[in-house]
Amino acid sequence: MELIVKSLRAMALVVAATVMFVLGVAFYVASDAALSPSSLGASSDLSQAARWLQFVAALVGLCAVCRAGWEIVLRRDWPPAAEIAAVALGALLVTIGWLTIAADSDPGGAVVSAVGVGVWSLLALSRAARTSLAERGARGGLAELWLVAAGGLFVFAIGYGLTSAANSRGPAVAADCLEAVGIAALTGSLYLARSRGRLRARPVTGVLLGLALLAVSYLATAIVTAITISSLTALGAALAVTTALALAGAVLLGLAAWTRVTELHP
Repeated sequence: MELIVKSLRAMALVVAATVMFVLGVAFYVASDAALSPSSLGASSDLSQAARWLQFVAALVGLCAVCRAGWEIVLRRDWPPAAEIAAVALGALLVTIGWLTIAADSDPGGAVVSAVGVGVWSLLALSRAARTSLAERGARGGLAELWLVAAGGLFVFAIGYGLTSAANSRGPAVAADCLEAVGIAALTGSLYLARSRGRLRARPVTGVLLGLALLAVSYLATAIVTAITISSLTALGAALAVTTALALAGAVLLGLAAWTRVTELHP
């Protein structure tokens, strides 16, 4: 990730990707709010538009990774280039998964995206191992934080993959809970890194708040899914509130990315 946040052009693309993602989540909020027996078609159309916007966000995010990778290749810095190639592979799988979901409304695309997140988890695990060797197993270093991040990404990948079977209540609740735990682990690793003085950039606070809101959103969605709501309109209103939390989190992440762009701009 630090290879991307140090590149101005890559971060500009990240901002663009975040804007598209925010728009997608906003359409999901509108879709949930419109959910009622008399407007199922409108709700479905809004949800489909949201899926396409999120695919575009993933595609632009992939371009951001490739841009950072190209800059590293031009410097002939091969070890970081190999690392960002793995990041790009994960981003490509996430993009393909979201394209499948958008084009065919096939929930199986979530499994492909989950594999992409799993690649990032393995990359973080590799970084944890290499950092541990460099730190000679010293406590309070970065190795254990990378390990927590790897675990969080792995748990999130499992939860996201389970959404392919979310047509029943049990798997849907389990998926949302696992996603909440995964994002909470990522948030915790970033918070510990900042508290130990490892992260000093201004955008970190926005990232922490954004991730925390996303975790709360997934947890709230799990609660709404678990309880019995007989009215379709009431269910849509409850889901709109939980999705609005995710929207707020995505906005904070976008603002953090923009703050980083202003820091990098000469």
